[in-house]
Amino acid sequence: MTVRIGALVAGRYRVERQIGSGGMGAVWLARDERLDRPVALKRAHPAADERRLRELSREARIVGGIDHPRVVTLYDLVTEDAATWLVMEYVPSRNLADVIASDGVLTPEAVTRIGRQLADALAAVHAQGIVHGDVKPANVLITESGDAKLTDFGVSRALWADETVSDSGLFRGTPAYVAPEVARGAKPLPAADVFSLGATLFAAAEGESPLGDGGGPMTAVWRSASGHVAAPTAPGALGAALSAMLRLDPDDRPDAAEAGRLLESGGADPPPPVKRRRVGRVIVAVAVATIVLASAATVMVVRAGRSSSEDEPARSAGSPASASPPASAIGDPRTAEPCALVDPASLRRFGGTELSTDYGNFNRCDVLIQRGDDDLADVKVELENGPAPEPGSRDRVERRGTVGIIREPLGDGECDEELTLADGHVVAVAAQRTGPGTIDLCAAATVATDRAAAVLARGVMPRRARPLPSASLGRLDACALLTRAALSRVGAGRADPGFARWDCHWKGTGGTDVQLRFDRNGPLTADDGTPVRLAGHAAFIQPGGDGHGTCVAQVTHRTYTDTDGHTTAEIVFLVASGSRSESRLCADAKALASSAAAGLPKA
Repeated sequence: MTVRIGALVAGRYRVERQIGSGGMGAVWLARDERLDRPVALKRAHPAADERRLRELSREARIVGGIDHPRVVTLYDLVTEDAATWLVMEYVPSRNLADVIASDGVLTPEAVTRIGRQLADALAAVHAQGIVHGDVKPANVLITESGDAKLTDFGVSRALWADETVSDSGLFRGTPAYVAPEVARGAKPLPAADVFSLGATLFAAAEGESPLGDGGGPMTAVWRSASGHVAAPTAPGALGAALSAMLRLDPDDRPDAAEAGRLLESGGADPPPPVKRRRVGRVIVAVAVATIVLASAATVMVVRAGRSSSEDEPARSAGSPASASPPASAIGDPRTAEPCALVDPASLRRFGGTELSTDYGNFNRCDVLIQRGDDDLADVKVELENGPAPEPGSRDRVERRGTVGIIREPLGDGECDEELTLADGHVVAVAAQRTGPGTIDLCAAATVATDRAAAVLARGVMPRRARPLPSASLGRLDACALLTRAALSRVGAGRADPGFARWDCHWKGTGGTDVQLRFDRNGPLTADDGTPVRLAGHAAFIQPGGDGHGTCVAQVTHRTYTDTDGHTTAEIVFLVASGSRSESRLCADAKALASSAAAGLPKA
């Protein structure tokens, strides 16, 4: 139904112009001619859509029970000519998502002010037995004076009403702001709103959600469900409050009123997690079975049925974890900056130093040590999944707070050390000889390890200054590049993913194991093997390229100019290894690399 400018709704609301729209309907600015005031009219989609009408009526019941200066007020619910309208307070404003997009991040003072106001609003909402269910920047209105108002209760539910968001048993929210327990299939409770508030304020302070803006909705849900939540870098009371609100376990988070007090605490650290008893019925989280994308911004999580199995396509992202892991010092692995753990200046006593940020996989950073024109060593730091290796009889073991350190003796031109983190991750440090000069490799490794330990002792490691480019392999899942059909060639079983899923290993039952990882190096040449074209990509096949009993296939995804002005290639590096003949291994490597190349997005 077309709404005509100047039309009179319900005999009193004169339509002036459309000011918004969304999945639940259009929003119009109108004037209440009886009370001579502006109002916002929210119209449902056509009356034939009974589901939307039920949701709109439900929103009216929920919002109508809330009277708070930081919540958009509901005035009336009217029906005319088969159209149903919510009549709401008109707030001259921009939503917070638009503010961040156009003006950039807010000052800590502004974020703290908005946070206190929204926490106060949520405390009032929760006191009425209501969960908002979709707290996010787009649902926060910022007035001309800089004050905040919470709006759009379209996915809210009353705790006292045994109802779901829709008849199909789906819960709806926004992936980049959804709490971990909701991402795993639990019903949203007030603690989920607190997490979403923390994520909203994090976005206002940092420019993006703590679940990241890259990878799409499915990736955000996976990150939340598996506990990959970035830590805030905001100072003082704001950072402390955000850390508390973003705790993975809902029972460890402050309630909305406590969150507001944390924001007013003047820089005090957040209180330690205190397990709280849930009020009302105990809600048992059911394993996530299916994630259905409702739109680019909204995800629905089905809470019934089986979890993912081996029968599902190999390109799926895999099932989220069923329980919250320990708080991570790494945070979101795809935004953790490995180069933040190294300090070239601290290694200058060994020679000249050069930071190499674009070499190897995305979990790696190198410092090259030179003396004159001679290369001496490469000191490498890599972020890895655990577990850490068991210390050997000659290894030295130390502890720095929650960080364990294993220092290995020199061996074969390399000195290795590992930092073990409480969440199970490992930071591997290796000092490798690269030239004939004299250098104390273990002393260099120790300097690098101590530097990394000092950074990690401050809390969660820093984030990348810039996100990985949208065209980068770093935005992809290495385990999803090979199809089930391709893997059946070698009888490969379940994928074993590496850090951030930037590498993956499959054990084959047919005599061939497969490893696929992402790499950055100079452009490939004939030295890298026999040139071929695979799914339109330049590629090279090299028998024995990773040692005896291997065949390597490398596929160029894209080239770019790195921070040092060098041409660098992003490469899919695939190794087929096993007891088969070299020719069979290379046939397997070529076929698998062709499958991976076909799954690459346009660079």
